[in-house]
Amino acid sequence: MNQPPPHRESANDTALGKEIVTLLYQNAGKEAFARLQERIAAASQDTAGREFLLQSVQMAMTIRERFEDYQQRERGLNAVIETAHDLTAIRDLDRALQAIVQRARKLMGADIGYLSIHDREQGDFYVRATDGAFSENFKKIRVPHDVGICGYVARNKSPYSSAEYGKDPRFSHAAPIDTAVTEEGIKSILGVPLLSGSDVTGVLFVGDRYVRSYNAWEMSILSTLAAHASVAIENARLFEQTRIALKQAGDANALLKKQTADTQIAAEAHEQLTSLVARGGGLKDICEMAANMLEGHVSVIDEGEQLICASTADAFEPVDKDHGEPRAQAVLNTHQDKIHAALVESRMIGRSVTAFATPAETCRVSAVVGNRGLLGGLVIRTARELNELAVRIFERSSMVTGVVLLSQERSDYAARQEIPAIFRGLLSNPQHNLARLSEQAAHHGLRLSKPLCLAVIQTEDGKSSYMLKKMQASFRIANTLFDEIDGAIVLVSGMTTHGELRKALQLFIGREVRQPVTGIISKPVAQATALPECYQSMIRCLSTLNALGRAGSIYLEQELTLYAFLFEKRSAEDIDAFMSSALGKLYQEGKQRKTELARTLLSYLDHGHNARAAASEQNIHINTLRQRLDAINALLGNWNEGNRALEIHVALRLWRLREDA
Repeated sequence: MNQPPPHRESANDTALGKEIVTLLYQNAGKEAFARLQERIAAASQDTAGREFLLQSVQMAMTIRERFEDYQQRERGLNAVIETAHDLTAIRDLDRALQAIVQRARKLMGADIGYLSIHDREQGDFYVRATDGAFSENFKKIRVPHDVGICGYVARNKSPYSSAEYGKDPRFSHAAPIDTAVTEEGIKSILGVPLLSGSDVTGVLFVGDRYVRSYNAWEMSILSTLAAHASVAIENARLFEQTRIALKQAGDANALLKKQTADTQIAAEAHEQLTSLVARGGGLKDICEMAANMLEGHVSVIDEGEQLICASTADAFEPVDKDHGEPRAQAVLNTHQDKIHAALVESRMIGRSVTAFATPAETCRVSAVVGNRGLLGGLVIRTARELNELAVRIFERSSMVTGVVLLSQERSDYAARQEIPAIFRGLLSNPQHNLARLSEQAAHHGLRLSKPLCLAVIQTEDGKSSYMLKKMQASFRIANTLFDEIDGAIVLVSGMTTHGELRKALQLFIGREVRQPVTGIISKPVAQATALPECYQSMIRCLSTLNALGRAGSIYLEQELTLYAFLFEKRSAEDIDAFMSSALGKLYQEGKQRKTELARTLLSYLDHGHNARAAASEQNIHINTLRQRLDAINALLGNWNEGNRALEIHVALRLWRLREDA
């Protein structure tokens, strides 16, 4: 700047010069310097002096503006340093973003501050944090990469300002975004990029609700703040990732410790159970130990799903004074189908399964399997579902139960191993050492000196072992011995009548077995020496029933002996051919009229050609009977003569045996 021309100062000029220095020292405003200029212009008479003073005032104002500018920059830099310090101390990402927009708004003295973050998945920007905004639509803005100031800043990676956003044609507008900005009342916007390396991670904005321009210094300060914000955001993100990783590591460590502890507990439980068995403990001891460890009621069932033993004494006490059934047995009976299904599933998958769950208790079943198949099951009832550790202990208890059941089975087998020998000796022809057989049978409660009934029972699908288990568990008849012989259940019983034995078997099968069986019961034989021939007759009767297609019932031998003898080793086709040949047109399945005539003729023959007795049995009028006989004569011709009447009688009985239950 040019120096003012030399001049001789008057006293007034000196006073005015001192006032200039005083105003500069006091950091007076522009208005004070302007008033001083007016006084100098009016008071000074010396033109040179006036010009000198006016120029001095101008230089003082310039110095003041420079000083003010330096102060502003210093305040801005101090604010940026404070902001960087504050942001670095924040570890929560949401708090960091909120602090950024608050500090940006404060530094710029703006009406609103907000931050848009880049969404890598959708490829656009969304508002993550705001300060000073009141419109919900504005807070939900999503800006594509090629729209608005946000898109411009992201594409060019440089600051951008708009003094009047709504009328600015330099960028693409979108109606939803413009509407949200208008609702917020924003006129002027300044945006700067948040950079992470060469990538734009977001855009920091300040906005005002009036038209204004943003100078270079404001852009510079906001850009500096954005740079610090980028670092703070990255630090917060890394800290969050570290926190998550540490939490995951802590969770994994805790899980590992828990699994280790659970494994140790399960191993100790297994060791206790094993030690119990090694000391000679039985099923009752296992039930008690498992019940104490798992806080429940534990029961053992056999292969036939019958209760063997249970934990706690009250499990075998009656449910109430009016109900004599033990509590554990009552539960098994009530949920028999569900427990059976769970036992089958457990055997298939090799793990325990939940049988049923009620508000009061949950029942879990684990199949006990040996080398020959299913041995039984372990059942536990608890107030709530077992956790993984408890399930593991329960399943280990079932494994130990299997060891005990196998041991008991061997003991039972040793005790029962002579029973098959007794049956083989009694049923073979000739019998050997009957006296010795009598002694052995007496040890098992069978007296051979009394009249005996023989029964042979076949089960469907070869499940005779299952039925034998059921019978061993709950079939109790005095002076009776039974075992599995050649895939069938054979009984020798001292019951006085074969009808009583059939009734007892039918009740047991209907109650416990619940599956179709086919059986033959003999008439009582006076001596044990008659058993071999009786057994062969029973086998012939079963073969005849199979040929006739009859199954699912228990028959008396006397009902089948004649036909079994006549049609031994005959097939179903042979029997059908005989009936067709003997009965001719009368034998025609599915015809109700022919079946009715056949029953009438059979009744007539059974009553020795007594028409009145046959009509009474058929519950028809005698004239009706005679009409039916006439119809039969029309179908069979002269049937009532010689051997043909006998053949027809036998054929009719076979037909009735095959068709009737």
